[in-house]
Amino acid sequence: MMRRKVILAAIGTCTSLLYGATAFAADAPYLSAMLGTSLLNDSTLTDSAGNSVDLEFDAGWNLAVMAGYKFSMARIEGEIGYQQNDADKFSGGILGPLTVNAGGDVDILRFMVNGYYDFNTRTPWVPYIGAGIGFANVSVNDLTVNDYRVGDDDDTVFAYQLAAGLGYALNNTTTLFVDYRYFSAEDPDFSGTEAEVDSHNISLGLQVSF
Repeated sequence: MMRRKVILAAIGTCTSLLYGATAFAADAPYLSAMLGTSLLNDSTLTDSAGNSVDLEFDAGWNLAVMAGYKFSMARIEGEIGYQQNDADKFSGGILGPLTVNAGGDVDILRFMVNGYYDFNTRTPWVPYIGAGIGFANVSVNDLTVNDYRVGDDDDTVFAYQLAAGLGYALNNTTTLFVDYRYFSAEDPDFSGTEAEVDSHNISLGLQVSF
């Protein structure tokens, strides 16, 4: 009886280890989606004369859909993502110590190619790191200064991102994950005014393999 219990325990342990190893190791295409918050960093706006002002933002939201293929512990995917943040206030630069209210929002539509490495912990828990490059359309909508309308504009620029996250395999095909990404778009130009655009995006997602 004791030997039987030991054998069953050993089989159970091996099954658990194999599950953790194979849940992420199998080569397969997959689809993913994630939704979360976008923390857009303050942007320094600089005009052609060198005058600058800082624009601060409220926390916004971020979503993305991805399609990819995993090769053992590596993955490559294409991503379409969108994030939006409301403008909060202008400060610094030519304003000095003054702070004035801002209105409108900034939205970013991104198209990225990402690569990841999944760390095999031999459990359903799998941390990962990744990076991506692509381009983004950065759009300023209904921007106002103390209720005075400045206008709208957009620009399409090179973009990159760095990622880290933690996945949990619900079964052999479905993974729930928490994802962090640092996203940066190369200074978009809005009618002669350059802006700095980068954000910290934290999301919850689901990945399904086929």
